[in-house]
Amino acid sequence: MLHHLLHPLKLAWGERIALFWPIWAAITAIGVMLVIRVVPARSNTPLEQTEHQRHCWSRADTIAAVFLCLFLGCYVAGSLVWEDFTYYDNSHFTNGTLVGHDIPRQISPEAGRFWPLGHQEFNLLRHFTHSITGYHALRIFQVLFMCAILLFLDGELSVRARVGLILLLLITPSILISFSGLIYPEANVMFWLVCLMWSVKSFEQSRSIAWAMAAMIASQFLLYYKETAFLLLFGFAAGRLLLRCWRINDAGWDFKRLQDPESRLDLCLAFMVVPYFLYYLAAMFPTFGMGYNKESRLPLFQVIVSYLKLDVVVWILVAATAVRIVLILRRRVLPSPFWDGLALAGIGCFASYVILHMVSSYYLAPVDLIAVLYLGRLAFLSIGTTHVAFRLCALALLSLVCLQDCSLSWFRMYERKNVIHAKAEIGHVIEGRYKSDPQSVRRLFFPFANSFHIMEFASYLSYIGVPVEELPAGSRTGIGVFLAGKTIQKDGPCGYRAFVCHPGQTPGSGDLVVVLPDDLTSIDESNRYRLGGSALLFSYDPRPPIPQCARPFVNHLHVVSPVFSNQRLPDSWLKASVSIWN
Repeated sequence: MLHHLLHPLKLAWGERIALFWPIWAAITAIGVMLVIRVVPARSNTPLEQTEHQRHCWSRADTIAAVFLCLFLGCYVAGSLVWEDFTYYDNSHFTNGTLVGHDIPRQISPEAGRFWPLGHQEFNLLRHFTHSITGYHALRIFQVLFMCAILLFLDGELSVRARVGLILLLLITPSILISFSGLIYPEANVMFWLVCLMWSVKSFEQSRSIAWAMAAMIASQFLLYYKETAFLLLFGFAAGRLLLRCWRINDAGWDFKRLQDPESRLDLCLAFMVVPYFLYYLAAMFPTFGMGYNKESRLPLFQVIVSYLKLDVVVWILVAATAVRIVLILRRRVLPSPFWDGLALAGIGCFASYVILHMVSSYYLAPVDLIAVLYLGRLAFLSIGTTHVAFRLCALALLSLVCLQDCSLSWFRMYERKNVIHAKAEIGHVIEGRYKSDPQSVRRLFFPFANSFHIMEFASYLSYIGVPVEELPAGSRTGIGVFLAGKTIQKDGPCGYRAFVCHPGQTPGSGDLVVVLPDDLTSIDESNRYRLGGSALLFSYDPRPPIPQCARPFVNHLHVVSPVFSNQRLPDSWLKASVSIWN
C-alpha cells in the first residue's frame, strides 16, 4: 500500500519542473480559496464615498487626457518603427515560436534562475501571429491598459497630476526599455503589479470579495515572472499590515487591526510567498546554482555608481521613504498603508539588486513605477502647505530626474533602433545575394563580433531563409553557410543554440565580411575589412547622424547601453558593413 502511495509522489517529484502549469494552477486555486475563506464578505453598511470620486472632469482635465492619448499614439507608433527580430535574445522567437516551437519554462537550477512564466505568453501568441507588429501588440496592450488604470487609481490627485505622472513614467528609461522590447520580464511584472494595486484599491473601496480574488490572481502572476517579485508582494503586504497596526495617537501597536478585512487580504497575499519558496527550493534541488549571479556580479562601488548614473529617482525614493517612516514612528504624520507599503516594497526590491551586486538598465522598472507614483503623490498633495524652499528643492530634483530620463531614454532608443535596422538590412543583403546565387554565400566572417552576437544574427538569417550550418542531434556538422570569427576559440556551437562557429584569423577569398553595428572596434580596424582587400556590398551609418559637437555628451550616456554600459563607446559605434573579401 505504501509503495502505491509513494510511486505517484516520486513521479511528481521527478517531473516537478515539467509539471509547472498544474502546480501553479493548484497554488493559485488554493490562494483564491484562502481568500474566500479568510476575507469577510461585503457587509450591508455602505462605505464612505469620497468627494473626488463624484467630481466631473474640468476642461483642463479633459485637455490633459487628450494630450495623454496623443502622446500614447506617438509612443506606440515610435515603438513599431524599424522593429524586427534582430535584437538581443530574439533568437527565442526566430529559433523558437516563429518556427513552431514553444519557449521552454525559464527554470534553470544550474544558473539559479526561477522565473517560469518568462516568455510563456509568446507560446500562446505564436498561434495567432508571426509578425513583429503582432508580437509588439502584447506590449502595446499592456502599456495602454496600465496607463488607463493609473489614470483612475489615485482619486486624491487631480486628473492633470495623474496625467503628468503617467507621462513621467513613460519616459523613464527602465520602463521605456521594458515595454519597447519583447524579452524583458519587467514589463509583465509592472503590468501585474498595477493590476494588483488596482484590485487592492478597489477592495478597500468596495469590500467586494471579487476584487480580493482578483488581487490574489494578480499576485500569482506577479510572483512567477521574476525572482525578485516576491519582495514586491511580501513588502507591500507586510508593510501595509505593520503600518495599519501602528497606533497613531497612543504608544505601541493595535493588533486588533489584523481582524480588518484589508489586513486579512494582506495576510493571504503575504502567505502565498510560502508555497512560492517551497516550489523554488524543490525546483533548484539539489544544484542550487548561482551561475547567473556570478556572471553578472560587479563590485559594490560600481553597482552604486551605476545606479546613480541610471536612476536618480530610486535614491530619492529611498531618502523620502526613510524620512517619512521616521516621522510615522514619531507620530508626526499619518501613515498611508497603501502607498507607504508600496514604497517599502520598492526599496526592498532595489536593495536586493544592490546586495546581489547586479546592475542593468531595466532591472528597476517596477521600482521606478513605484517611485514616480509615490514621490509624485507626496509632492502634489503637499505643494500647497510647504515652504517655498522645499518647493524649489522639489523642482530642482524634478528637473534632474527629467533631464536624466530624457537623455538616457533617447540614447537607448536611438541605439536600439539603429542596431535592429542595421542588422535587418545586413540580413536582407545576405538573403538577396544567397537567393540569387547560393554559391556566392558560402562563408561569413565576423572580425569583431562575439559568439553571442554571431549566434543571434545566425538565428535571424536562418529565420529569413539563409541556411546556416547547424549541429544536429547526431553530432554531425550539418550543411549550410559557414560562420567564422576572430573571437571564436574552437569549432562548436555558437552559445546555447545549434549554429556552429569556427575560429578564423583572416577571411578567405570570396568570404562575406560582416561588421555588426554593436561590434567593439575602432574605425581604423573596421576600415581594414570594409575597404582593404574587399569590395563593399553594403554600408550602414546611424540615422539620423549625431553632430560631432554633441558626441562628447552622447558618450557619457553609455551607461544605459546593453553592450557598452561598462566601457566607452567605440568611434565605430552603430556603423556596419558587408563586403566581399578578394
